[in-house]
Amino acid sequence: MTGVLCFLLACILLFAAVTYILFWYDTANGMTSDSLRNRFQGRPGRWVLRGFLWAIFAQTLALLTYPLGLLPERQKRSRRFDNADPIVITIHGLYHNRSAFLPLHRALRRAGFHDLRPWSYESWAADFFQISARLAHHLKTLRRAEPLRPILLVGHSLGGLLARHAAVSVGPNTLAGCLTLGTPHQGSRLAVLAFGALGRSLGYRSPLIEKIEQHEASFPPQNLSCVALASPVDNMVLPTEALVPTCCHWRVRWMPPMSHVAMLYHKAVIEEVIAWVRECVSTRNECSGEHGESRSRKDFYGDRQGSFS
Repeated sequence: MTGVLCFLLACILLFAAVTYILFWYDTANGMTSDSLRNRFQGRPGRWVLRGFLWAIFAQTLALLTYPLGLLPERQKRSRRFDNADPIVITIHGLYHNRSAFLPLHRALRRAGFHDLRPWSYESWAADFFQISARLAHHLKTLRRAEPLRPILLVGHSLGGLLARHAAVSVGPNTLAGCLTLGTPHQGSRLAVLAFGALGRSLGYRSPLIEKIEQHEASFPPQNLSCVALASPVDNMVLPTEALVPTCCHWRVRWMPPMSHVAMLYHKAVIEEVIAWVRECVSTRNECSGEHGESRSRKDFYGDRQGSFS
């Protein structure tokens, strides 16, 4: 048993080291020295070290909790919800399962949001658009069952890309918001190292990414809060600018330096998600109360959008 644990820890250390070496190589060769210093606020070594340490912690935690996502879901107690109570659907990333959102779910419940519904998919069995079509069908079915309650999507990594595409596919007035965590909105150069066709299709500016952007540009979502949370030292999405959606209705919020998987566990990210859920619910309630139907919302992140030099 000790030997197995040592082997797994060595794999985690090696993975974190290799991905941050690739991150630093890609970043340093893609920018001028002035831009590099501006990006890391003059502390590139410290930021990358924080990301590396977070990667070790987060990947270890993800590995330890992964088996929990394989267990049958517990029957939830019947609870009555009113029309103001949101339905939060969480979508995990590639190769992960619903255990990814255990800390976020716990925090959301403490904040008073109890209708949390993880949505899972098979990372090996289907292509992106097949999975997205399943998610869109699920959302339409849910909207028919719950015609008045706000439905929010929260996706990590590939889960965020699926949420983004499905949010456009379901049409207007189905969702109240879509939030992504560390999502490769423009793909990633590390996709060439992925296992399976689904992972390899996520290459930087790949045909898949272009199709997603074309679809979104043709049918831009209306009255939908679209927010992307990202880390400046994400070790899985290269280049870092690939974390930024190209469509103008998205708002980007840069988090403290952390690794890709740490987006699931970092306190600052969890607090940001909870604040976004509250804002979506509040905005929807105000719109419904004043006009009886949704109107254009004031984006909570409208004055907090970030960008790199």
